[in-house]
Amino acid sequence: MFGYYNLSLQGRSHKAGKIPCQDANRVMVLSNGTIVAAIADGLGSAPYSDIGSFLAVDTVVEHMKLHAEPVWNIQELHSGLKSAFTLALERIQKKAKQDKNPVADYDTTLTAAVYDGSQVVYAHVGDGGIITLSSKGKLRRLTEVQKGGEFNSVCPLKNVDSWVFGQSKDNVCAFSLFTDGIYDVVCPWLLAGSDPPIYINYVRPFMDRNLLKAETPEDFSKIKKEVKNFLESEHNSSITDDKTVVTIINTEITPKLRDESYYAEPDWQALQQETRKKLYTQN
Repeated sequence: MFGYYNLSLQGRSHKAGKIPCQDANRVMVLSNGTIVAAIADGLGSAPYSDIGSFLAVDTVVEHMKLHAEPVWNIQELHSGLKSAFTLALERIQKKAKQDKNPVADYDTTLTAAVYDGSQVVYAHVGDGGIITLSSKGKLRRLTEVQKGGEFNSVCPLKNVDSWVFGQSKDNVCAFSLFTDGIYDVVCPWLLAGSDPPIYINYVRPFMDRNLLKAETPEDFSKIKKEVKNFLESEHNSSITDDKTVVTIINTEITPKLRDESYYAEPDWQALQQETRKKLYTQN
């Protein structure tokens, strides 16, 4: 029923600076038949954020594994994810204390999702996000980007007041979690006023079974290699940050195709001109 692939790639800027990949991810099928996924993006300003991101995803997945409920209950899942986020933060704080470092040195974002084959229940903090694909072929941005109070800053896990919990509607057939390097391409600022505010033609090859042969474990291994090659190609040369994507697909459902207009390439030049016009008018 479930197929998935997951990868975290070191960005060019980190390779050049000999900085380890600060992204982390983990996926697990649970005993109750659901699946849990988590991604984290360690803040570039935090020297040990690679440790923080690993501890975050590991703690969340392990906690949800130990507390997998036999019945799908949204409120119970929200409670479980909140406990998982709390434990992740406590584990990072404990590590910082052991190493005699400030907790901020381990700062990381964190996004987690639990899926039963139809609905996604999530917890989120930071500037990554989740994109869902419905059985009707419609893409939706499930989470909102969270930035800090200063320019270009990010809300990390320790900002407890920024934690958000929610759920999708019950017709999701596939979804992807992205850290901000890719997410900024998936939901570019030029499409902020569009419905959906998603670069559809960029996203579909990650999750749409109309474009993917996604049925067997071998298929997903092949997709993972293809996605890796794509993310490391010139098509994504503008992304210098670490790149993480986790995609989970219900292999029993192929989404319906929508009208051709839904898949039309955005008129990027017109969007840029419109944005400039708004900025000029405001000034």
